[in-house]
Amino acid sequence: MEEKIDVLDFKNGKKTGEIVLKDFAHTYGIWHGSVHLIIISNDKKRILLQKRCSLKKLFPNMWDISVGGHVSSLESSIDSIKRELGEELGLSLDKFNIKLIKRIKEIFKNGDIDSREFVDVYLTFADIDLRDVVLQEDEVSEVCWFTKQELNDLIQNKKIVSHNEEFNIINEILVN
Repeated sequence: MEEKIDVLDFKNGKKTGEIVLKDFAHTYGIWHGSVHLIIISNDKKRILLQKRCSLKKLFPNMWDISVGGHVSSLESSIDSIKRELGEELGLSLDKFNIKLIKRIKEIFKNGDIDSREFVDVYLTFADIDLRDVVLQEDEVSEVCWFTKQELNDLIQNKKIVSHNEEFNIINEILVN
């Protein structure tokens, strides 16, 4: 069953009361909510990134932020990040101390997809053993730790989904 999402007002990001299917929102450029979780190692030298699977409609086979997804209708952003962390990486939010650090407006256009999102960006510091990660294979094909230089190489070579505001935040946190 396709995911239902709340329509958000494009000016302030508040729910309008209207609910639509995610594909409908992506077809018609309707503003909606999403969440990202940035996972940085405790020593602040690495960021965990995921590689989107080849079957994704938007940015297949591209590296992306640690965890991300849409806020389902009637769901809070914290519940969404908890659900996405469990679905995509098989991890429980109970193990992490997360903090909401920013809300960003992002627009992505790719083929017939016009995604307009208010993204609640969360941050946590954790040393995750990749052997503990259980991937949701229809969403994520791989996860890997990257240094600041490796992240910036991905950005320069356009091998990662462009989250420029988040990259600025990450680059301020990561140390060489």
